[in-house]
Amino acid sequence: MNERGEYFANEKTQKAISWSDKDVRDIARTFICCFMFLYWIFFNLNDTGLGSTLTSQAGSMVTNGVPNDLFNNFNQITIIVLLPILDRGVYPILRRFNINFRTEWKISFGFLLGAISSMVAAIIQHQIYTSSPCGYYSTDCAEVAPISAWREVAVYIFQAAGECFCYTTAYEVAYTRAPKHMKGLVMALFLFTSAISSAISLAVTAALVDPWLIYPFGALAIAGFLTAVVFPIQYWRLDLTMQQEAIADGLAEDEEDYENSLSPKASRNSHEIAAEMASIYETRR
Repeated sequence: MNERGEYFANEKTQKAISWSDKDVRDIARTFICCFMFLYWIFFNLNDTGLGSTLTSQAGSMVTNGVPNDLFNNFNQITIIVLLPILDRGVYPILRRFNINFRTEWKISFGFLLGAISSMVAAIIQHQIYTSSPCGYYSTDCAEVAPISAWREVAVYIFQAAGECFCYTTAYEVAYTRAPKHMKGLVMALFLFTSAISSAISLAVTAALVDPWLIYPFGALAIAGFLTAVVFPIQYWRLDLTMQQEAIADGLAEDEEDYENSLSPKASRNSHEIAAEMASIYETRR
């Protein structure tokens, strides 16, 4: 350390380090906040349907000339239609009737919809096995099962609806809980869960064969239902936690501005800080 209080990474080069104790605390807080994103690994698996398994499933049914990879476009269509309905219709109505659809409930509901999508896929696969001329070996069968492939649309609709609740809320939580200069790291950690889900999907690809295709969908549905139950229990009152963190961040910034802009004066006492906390809380409600 020199006379100005700067630390050096190398005493020979006298190059000042670019991080501070606050940066270390912010990084630690960021990783703690991002532990909740581990739940999205299971949702991503429900959302992607284990790679191309759903496309192969559609090819085992009657398509009437429609490409079996067309149906996944209903995921994007559902998102485009549903998001404005939620933002302009559902959420304002809930606020009008003083119904607090809290953050943890939105996320849990999204997990539930993802689990339902896998459950529907398992039911469709069972219907294919029971009606296909090749029975439980329908994927490579010369004849398709005599049921319409348009049933596959329901799977993508539930997946997309789950995204509208899970992903949009997760982005909001990530942006709100992240320290001001750590928002990029939070988003990177959130997107890293998609990479883990993709790795798991690739790892189990060899097992996604007839006659066992019902079980992967069923297992994902069970995992999705469990995450939908466990998440709100572990992160009960997530909204309150976010408000408290926002208050703490506001006070920290105010204290830093206060110390940097004023000459040495007595620090604010606990009564002043408590009053300011109450004021910020009322303003941000």
